[in-house]
Amino acid sequence: MLLSEEHYDEIMKVYYDHQIENRATEELRRKEIYEKYPRIHEIDQKIAMSSIDATRNRLKGIDDNMDNVRSSNRELIKEKEDILKAGGYPIDYLKPIYTCPICQDTGKAGTDYCSCFKQATITMLYKQSTLEKILETENFDNFNLDYYPKETYKNQPYTPYDNMSNILSKAKSFVEDFDTAGGSMLFYGETGLGKSFLSNCIAKALLDTRHTVLYQTAIHLFEDVCGDAVMKKNANSKDTELYDFLFTCDLLIIDDLGTEFTNSFVSSMLYDILNTRMRNKKSTVISTNLSLKELNDRYSDRITTRIFAEYKVYNFYGSNIRLAKRRNEINK
Repeated sequence: MLLSEEHYDEIMKVYYDHQIENRATEELRRKEIYEKYPRIHEIDQKIAMSSIDATRNRLKGIDDNMDNVRSSNRELIKEKEDILKAGGYPIDYLKPIYTCPICQDTGKAGTDYCSCFKQATITMLYKQSTLEKILETENFDNFNLDYYPKETYKNQPYTPYDNMSNILSKAKSFVEDFDTAGGSMLFYGETGLGKSFLSNCIAKALLDTRHTVLYQTAIHLFEDVCGDAVMKKNANSKDTELYDFLFTCDLLIIDDLGTEFTNSFVSSMLYDILNTRMRNKKSTVISTNLSLKELNDRYSDRITTRIFAEYKVYNFYGSNIRLAKRRNEINK
């Protein structure tokens, strides 16, 4: 993983702080329960002493009957859980506390970095605080279908409301089935219809379930991230560290595809990113103001045929939602 020592130390400090805070909480809980239920203190001491005695006997070559020890400890643990439950506490109230149960606040899961560490790295390198502020409001809880008209729109088979209801349902299913179904999505349509908003809803939901999500506007993706990493315009840039995540993060969001200056380098990079992620079964969400014909005209067939064949494609249409929201804010 491409991280400077400074970045690594800064991320690890967060893990150390979590460990200290969680151990302090554990100690407070233990003190509370021991004072309230002295019998639980006795049980914990007996279990600890049984482990110490067993280790001591093994060192002395004494053959302990470990089955009896384990059976006795199981009975003690059951008694302890019954006392906690009777007192209105969860049975795991005295168990270790971890901010991330996967890596137990170490940053490592097996021989690889944990998903929480990878997302922390993305957050740091990308300075995702801007996105995090956006996600406080742009999430599924705040997606309002009332802005979409229920009247027919041009020659479309469904009203904007019904169309958006369907897309919203598909987006939620995409999140719910993410670990088993995966897949990718293309949102296209005119500006101000909720494409970026819905992309952010998906990002927020997956971040909340400890998936690694990388959000990039097309302009920043190609001009900065890919430009720095591939063309070596700035070897010390943090964007060179982001480059690896384009291919490995659980979900890549490319917003406003088509706003970038398109040339052979951009087309080559876009194909490489999309093709590699498809091959590795990594999901991507793309939003664009271009029509399908404009996409096909702007990018090579090998790009568009892959997108149209592999992605779920959704057309956003109707009145400009962004302007409608702005009018409501002004009129309040």
